[in-house]
Parts: sequence; structure tokens; C-alpha cells
Amino acid sequence: MSTLYYNAKIWTVNKNQPRAEAMLVNDGKILAIGDVTEINALANAQTVNVDLKGKTIIPGLHDAHSHLIWAAARRLGFQCQLDDPQTLDELASQLRAYWTKNSHRKWITASVYNPLVLTTEILTLEWLDNVLPGVPIVLHDFSYHNAMANSAALAAAGLHKNSPPIPGGVIGRDEDTGELNGILREQAWGVVHRAAPQSSLEENVEALKVAALVCNEHGITSVQEASANEAFLKAAKALDSRGQLTLNLTCHIPWGSEMLAGCNKAGQDAVIANRAMYASPRVDVNAIKVLLDGTSMAPVFSHVPLDPVTDQPITYNLLLDPDELSERIADWTAEGLIVKSHCTGYGSARIGLDNYERASHVPRAPGQYHDIAHAHYISERDRKRFADLGVVAEMSPAIWHIPQYQEALGRAYDFRTLYENGALMTIGTDWLLPPTPTLFPALAGVLEHGDESVSLELGVEMLTINGAIAVGRSDQRGSLEIGKEATFIVLDTPIFEASPAEIAETKVLKTFICGEEVYSRESA
Repeated sequence: MSTLYYNAKIWTVNKNQPRAEAMLVNDGKILAIGDVTEINALANAQTVNVDLKGKTIIPGLHDAHSHLIWAAARRLGFQCQLDDPQTLDELASQLRAYWTKNSHRKWITASVYNPLVLTTEILTLEWLDNVLPGVPIVLHDFSYHNAMANSAALAAAGLHKNSPPIPGGVIGRDEDTGELNGILREQAWGVVHRAAPQSSLEENVEALKVAALVCNEHGITSVQEASANEAFLKAAKALDSRGQLTLNLTCHIPWGSEMLAGCNKAGQDAVIANRAMYASPRVDVNAIKVLLDGTSMAPVFSHVPLDPVTDQPITYNLLLDPDELSERIADWTAEGLIVKSHCTGYGSARIGLDNYERASHVPRAPGQYHDIAHAHYISERDRKRFADLGVVAEMSPAIWHIPQYQEALGRAYDFRTLYENGALMTIGTDWLLPPTPTLFPALAGVLEHGDESVSLELGVEMLTINGAIAVGRSDQRGSLEIGKEATFIVLDTPIFEASPAEIAETKVLKTFICGEEVYSRESA
């Protein structure tokens, strides 16, 4: 049975037919789109007519970088979601309130707090030990690259004064005594993460289902999951097999990071080799995630910068060997995989692009794009290389409009300059840092980003068709045109006639994937 959507302002993101008034859908695909009179003539007596009452329609949104299960775990109480505590008293109150309801979990993992407010001089091991004595507690700051653990959590992880250094990580110690001070940076916090009680398969399935529905509420219909370890893959396969996955997923399987993968390199290689067993209609497993460095957010910097004199990367924070990684990228490319390289510094972005260039002797299939994740610091010398190498600039986290993150990052996100140099840009929420994956405030933010602002049309392309191109699905979705999936969203705001402030407040009224309504604000 076909459905005719009419009386709508349809922004197709199809340059050959930018606007339309009506759309005829059958079996999840767009049969016709254009003038209402023309499309209405194609309907029949069995066609369902849906009057959209002048509302704006755009393609479903693509989130290029998210951590779905981890983000939803906080909503479900599997972890503690902090509410921006500004004092130690507020932090203690939130932790105790969580524990009152969730003491059966035996452990508190909480996020996120602002380390520019609760500094290491204020938030100490001694203080954290006294909040809930004997209860293991791990707190993540807003970069999610640094953690603070109490003595109970450190002991449970087997960390002590004589613990050896952790490659790619820092175990914080008192400068005078050498005793642990609770600070864990980069790969070091993965040790306590693995020591904590792990969520069951059913808990992960529940979290992913909730995460997908939250994404649908915000108009997101496809996601690149940036930490698709084995536990995530099992949950995604299970949820899709039950017909309950309301997202198209591209799963980036971690390699080279025990923190993300939850296993050593041999285990990571095994997951990648056996990835096909987790594939399903809405779960694409042909993608990899690697971390070249840490974070460029103040107050702790673990990124790879460029030397201001020599313009060469300063590599003391580099997490992976470029020679080995370049060979791996070549192998993955030959297997048809796409690679997402986490790069938060000018230097790591340079190295990431170098790695792709060194692997470029292996031809890529049409629609096979690697990317630089985060891409908020790109040197002038490297901006044109994205287009030259066919590499996507993934702009995340989508926090350029949030003052506290602007303070932590400084000048970042060169939208206009990258676009003018031919880069294909996508946008990722990095949902785990922000409390929700809403993208409309970020869309408004690209319009008001000083001399690096871009047009609304380009901003919408970054959120729709560019994402589909980045994951090799532009022949199926990302724009509204004949033969493509009827994956679209209905908005309460005519965004192409609205101010940035109004765009930021836009709400999604309905979300459709392949013609199926997966979210309605009326029934939410």
C-alpha cells in the first residue's frame, strides 16, 4: 500500500530537485516526489493520504560519531549521569543519590564533570574516598579521556604504588611519596573500566534500544558507532534480529586501544576477523576505529601538536606506530573496510592523513571513504589534503556552540576553510560528552562560527547526504529522491526561514525509516 505525503515543504538535499511539495512512498522507497498535482495523479484508491499541514521535511539525520550504549547506560541507571556539579557538595549529593537507588550495581561509574571547575587540587583521592567509603567510584571528566578513581576502585583493578606504567596511559602518583592519587589518564582508565562489573547482553540490548529511540526523537536515523567492541556488536545483532533496531548502524570496531575494545590486540584482531557473524540488515560491521592521540581539551592535553618552529608533529603523545598502522590501513582497505582515525591535535591530524596517503597504493572501492575523527584542529598545510586523498573531515564533538567547551578547546572547527578546500565534512555528536544527541543547536552553531561560518544549506548537507556518502550509502539514503529509502523527518520549525536561535530550538515531530514511523512527538 502506498502513502502520499502532501502539503509539505520538502527540502530534498538533491541538487537536481531541491524542493518539493509531495512525496509518494511504497514499500519503504520513494516512488515519486515533486509538485503536489503531479504526484497526486500517481496515487490510487488504496493510497493513504497524509496532510503534513505545511511542515518542513528533510532527510533523516546522520550522526557521524557516537557511543550509543555508553550514553544510554547513564539514562538507564547502569551508570551515574552527573548534572554538571559545580562544587564538591553537589558532586557528593549526586553520587549518594545515585547509590541510594542503585547500590545493587556494586560500583559507581559517573560522568561527566568539568575539570576546569573541579580541578585536581579540589577533587582529591582523600575526598572521594570519604563520599561513600568502600564503594568503588570512577568519575569521568568532560573529555572522557581522564578519570578520577577512589581507592576501592584502584584496589579492585589491582593498581597500587608499585604498578608498572601502562602503555599509552598515565597512572597519577603523589610527587613526594609515589602513592597513587586516583588520577587515570587515557589508556590507564581502561584498567578500572575492565575491573568494574560488566553489563549483561540483555542490559546492552536494552541500552542500545533506548539509545536508538532517543536518536529517533532527535531526527537521527543513521549512526557511526565509534566504540563498537564485541559487546556492542553482539547487542546490535541481537536487537536487529528482533526487529527492534530503529537505526542504520555503521560499527567502527576498535583496534589498538584496550580501553575501547575491552581486550588485547589479539582479541581485537579476532573480532575484526570474525566481524561478519555480527552483520545484519541494519548493522554494517565493515569499519574500524583507531586512536592516534588523546584529548586537546584543557586542562589536560594528551594530543599530538605541531612544533611551531619546524611544523612537524611532536609525537610524545602518539598512541600507535605509524608504520604498523599504515600497513593495517592498507590491509583493511583491501578488505573493503573504512577507517576512522581519532585525531585531536594538529600533529595527529597530519599523521592520520600521512597514514592514509601511505596506504593509498591500495585502490579503494567507489564509496569507500576513510575519515579523520574530530578534525577540529587542521593546519593550513593539511586542509587541501582531505579532498586530494578522498578523506572525510568528521567534525565532532558537536559542541562548538557550548561555552564551557569553547573555553576548553579555544579556536577550533574551521568549517568554511575546509569546505573551500574541497573537504567533505560530516558532523558527529560524540554522544557521551553531551547529555543528548540533538544536532539542531550544532546546526545553528555552524551559522554563527565567526569567519568559519557556513551556509544553512551546507550545514544540512553535512548532517544528511555527506553522512551517507561517508559510509558508502548515498545510493540508498541521505537525500529524498526517486528510488531511495523513504527515510525522513518532519520538523516543527521551517528551518530555512528561521533564525539561528529558532533553528537551535527545532523539535522533530516525526521520524521515518524506510517509510516506517519510528518516532512521533504526539505519542511520545
